[in-house]
Amino acid sequence: MSENEESSKLPVITLGILLLTLVGLIAVGFEHFVSPDKDELIKAEKFVETEEEVLPEASQVVIDSTQDPADSLIVPKDSLISKSDEEELAEQKKEAEAEVVPEVAIPAGKSHAITVEKGETFSAVARHYGLKVDQLKALNPGVNPDGIKSGSTKLNVKIQAIHTVGPGDIMRKVAEKYGVSKQAIMDANHKKDDITLRGEVLIIPLKK
Repeated sequence: MSENEESSKLPVITLGILLLTLVGLIAVGFEHFVSPDKDELIKAEKFVETEEEVLPEASQVVIDSTQDPADSLIVPKDSLISKSDEEELAEQKKEAEAEVVPEVAIPAGKSHAITVEKGETFSAVARHYGLKVDQLKALNPGVNPDGIKSGSTKLNVKIQAIHTVGPGDIMRKVAEKYGVSKQAIMDANHKKDDITLRGEVLIIPLKK
């Protein structure tokens, strides 16, 4: 082969080598661009997984479309305004009426009406007739024990009997007959002296 032929083929070979080199560079760059490094992919996947673990699961919120939003702002009136004094008194009255009041045993005897004497108290009247205060209250439910007045307040009491003094009925004998003391008969009849008169009517109190 002559030197002229070899020199003419040299540019062709050189051009071919350049083209192959260019194609190789293009192929390598494209692959790198389309397929990223595996290490980078692994790092990206780990980051996504970590992010999913950190972020809490969103809770589902249910909104009732039928409810007026303004209703949720309404505060019950009772929680803002305390009960008035009148309402509290009414409740206390109901509670008092609901309480069971124990029944008071009324002693046997004759019913008798008396008028409160001067200086007598409610408890004194009960004592004079052999009654307990609760028993006298039960016999007079409409009377205020602290509001009795001498000469005008009448009270219902229980007594043993009404005795009319006969011949020989001195106070001691009358007391023995009914099983009470002379003083009990004197107190029930507001007598200051141990004296009886024929025809006199004596109230005989209950036995204490």
